[in-house]
Amino acid sequence: MPLKKCPDQYLGRWFSILHRLSMREAAQGLKEYGIGSGQIMFLLELYYRDGVRQEELTTLLNIDGANTTRAIAKLEEEGYVVRRVDRDDARAYRVYLTDKAEEIKDGLFRLMRDWDEKLLASLTDRERDQFIQLVQKIGRSFAEHDRCLFCHHADCQ
Repeated sequence: MPLKKCPDQYLGRWFSILHRLSMREAAQGLKEYGIGSGQIMFLLELYYRDGVRQEELTTLLNIDGANTTRAIAKLEEEGYVVRRVDRDDARAYRVYLTDKAEEIKDGLFRLMRDWDEKLLASLTDRERDQFIQLVQKIGRSFAEHDRCLFCHHADCQ
């Protein structure tokens, strides 16, 4: 593959731009909840499966343990989650949503759906489907888990 001279030709540049724009958009929408863009993915993961081990969140989100600890601490401080010692392993913690987190669930899902719509607005329905499938395929090839390969949720198929 020949060297590319124009920065626009590198996928990493576009992933970086889209990530920064996504985080900025999320931060704006999350202000009213008192949380930042760094915590939303943890909540979304817990809405999917409440009570997961903190270490598993680290793996599922491909985030290092220190960042997971900070994000969970912030969510706990804001009253959205509680950590409890795992019954099977006293060295581990499980993270659970609170009623306060359940109250904002629809708002967070709406925020994510609206951003998805903005990101995909310039694509046809066919292009959207293809783009989503391809990005998921690429992401799954690098992710440290294969949760969606065996998922029972229709949205993951």
